[in-house]
Amino acid sequence: RSRFDRKNYFYPDLPKAYQVSQLYLPIARNGRVSIATAAGEKVVRIHELHMEEDAGKLVHDPWLDQTRADYNRCGVPLIEIVTEPDFRSVDEVREYVEKLQLLMKYIGVSDCKMQEGSLRCDVNISVRPKGSLALGTRTEIKNMNSFAFMEQALEYEFERQVDLLESGEPVVQETLRYNDMTGETESMRSKEDAHDYRYFKEPDLVTICTSPEEIEQLRALLPELPDRKKARYLSMGIHEGGAAALIRSRKVAEFFDEAAKGLQTPQLAAAFIVGQMFSRYSTATQRDEWETPVTPSQLHELCVMVRQMQSGIGKDDF
Repeated sequence: RSRFDRKNYFYPDLPKAYQVSQLYLPIARNGRVSIATAAGEKVVRIHELHMEEDAGKLVHDPWLDQTRADYNRCGVPLIEIVTEPDFRSVDEVREYVEKLQLLMKYIGVSDCKMQEGSLRCDVNISVRPKGSLALGTRTEIKNMNSFAFMEQALEYEFERQVDLLESGEPVVQETLRYNDMTGETESMRSKEDAHDYRYFKEPDLVTICTSPEEIEQLRALLPELPDRKKARYLSMGIHEGGAAALIRSRKVAEFFDEAAKGLQTPQLAAAFIVGQMFSRYSTATQRDEWETPVTPSQLHELCVMVRQMQSGIGKDDF
């Protein structure tokens, strides 16, 4: 069961001035995502995944001393995935967001293009003295739309909070924006807690009830996910770097699976894709689209021919 709630809090970038979200019965709770770190695999806990409508965009023009509202994305449905405070470095944050991006591309939820707003993230950060168990006061940086800006904002905010605490000043809980022109975070408003939004059940939308059978039917429609696909590639003798490169695009992975079917040396097909074809399709967008004139069956045939040549079999046929 999941249901929608009304966030009865004034939104200047929503014409109706409130937002429909989920608080009490979100669509999912208590998940987890495994990420690779320098110290090995780490599990990031997912607090919840809730659905809500997107707000508009406030554009602040310091030259005209005006704030203008762009309402174009108002009401667009989105999902927000909220983690527990399990990250201990900027690298872990990036690895997690990249992992989510890959998962969502694989299952077809979104194209996840950050530059187009298909994927955005709000990052919360707090600092504490080494050895302390109590979390510090957190700040939230809104609407990060690139990995580079996300990393820069976190690094700047970390240093800012450390400087405040070392100077004997408190960190104020607030919502910030990142100014990529100055490389600094700027205050937007004081950080609200759930009670400040005055949530109540959305009266215009019904509760959604999904049976276990329906959930299993949907689960059966999922493709092979990246972690399982990578493990299968490693078991085929493909090296770590090659396996990681192949799974970065679902279309590339499916192309490889088709080309390698029945090959005694699937490593050869992987080497052609990663070593030769990737030099032609070098960007992430090109690999996601993967519009290549070479078919999987043609690559399969080429691998068979190369294998025959290497084994000294059938040379007269060439």
